[in-house]
Amino acid sequence: MKKAYRLVEVEEIIGEMDFSEVADDVMESEEDYQIVISGWWVQIPELGLNLHEGVFCNYDEAEQMYLPDCAISIVAEAGEETKEGDWLYYEQDGFVLTLANFLRGKMDMERIEQLSCFICLPETEADSDE
Repeated sequence: MKKAYRLVEVEEIIGEMDFSEVADDVMESEEDYQIVISGWWVQIPELGLNLHEGVFCNYDEAEQMYLPDCAISIVAEAGEETKEGDWLYYEQDGFVLTLANFLRGKMDMERIEQLSCFICLPETEADSDE
């Protein structure tokens, strides 16, 4: 059974967890940039959305590799595992502000902060006892 959290507290809780065993995924890749997302995610059942942490990387010609540029938060539809190109929105902010900007005023900030959410890992995705 998954433990429910409030969205406003989940990033701090995630910061204290060890996800070193969870592989990251490439969300999008082009010649000059790549977006890598966490293999874990935060599910918000009320909105049918998932949130991922990610890193926007630019291709460095001198190093001949993608190098991290900035941390981002990604909004994706809940359900299927997020595959390359399957995202709705991303920006260089935390989960609450990113979600607020994605919703474009359809929900006030206090309500967004209090949304119930779950931290999900790939192997526990199907375990929804809720």
